[in-house]
Amino acid sequence: MEQKKSTQKRQQLLAAALDVFSLYGFNGASLDEIAQLAEMHKSNIFYYYENKEALYIEVLTSVMQKWLIPLHELKAELEPAEAISLYLMQKIEVSRTQPKASKLYALEIIQGAPHIHAILKGPLKKLFKRKAKVIFNWQEQGKISAQIDPELLLINLWGITQNYADFSTQIEFLVGKTLRNRNLYQRSIEHTVHLILYGMVPRT
Repeated sequence: MEQKKSTQKRQQLLAAALDVFSLYGFNGASLDEIAQLAEMHKSNIFYYYENKEALYIEVLTSVMQKWLIPLHELKAELEPAEAISLYLMQKIEVSRTQPKASKLYALEIIQGAPHIHAILKGPLKKLFKRKAKVIFNWQEQGKISAQIDPELLLINLWGITQNYADFSTQIEFLVGKTLRNRNLYQRSIEHTVHLILYGMVPRT
């Protein structure tokens, strides 16, 4: 029972930390504010984490693991249209359900990724290269255009789908809605899939 309570408190702390870090980044975030949001005394944070940086890295690592789940599903045995459509739908769903996670990652990258250099250069880069190879193999099979750059395609897919989370305020001002609106959510999926698979110019 005590273990369950401790786990719940830790999850409560991580959720509060994500809220604060996603707004202010590492440097601007305050442990006092995190503790207040988590409904615990600031000293209790140090029961779980050595310092602010350790808490931040835990939150950021958890965010990255969830964010990369859709990329693992980009599999060579699927047809390109099916695989990419599924990937886009999953990424837009992540932007809809976990916008704070996407914003936190964006803040870290904008600041030069000081806390995740090792992850970017190691596990993430290896996964990125493997998935770029999947796209290259599709090209060799004549299934997608040879003019596509596999690595840049992945980066473009990230940018398009994460835009709905990272710039949700801009979208809400311009369109009047965010992905919380079911209609815009469906429009976003249909538009993005069509844009990536078929482009803008009508095919003859």
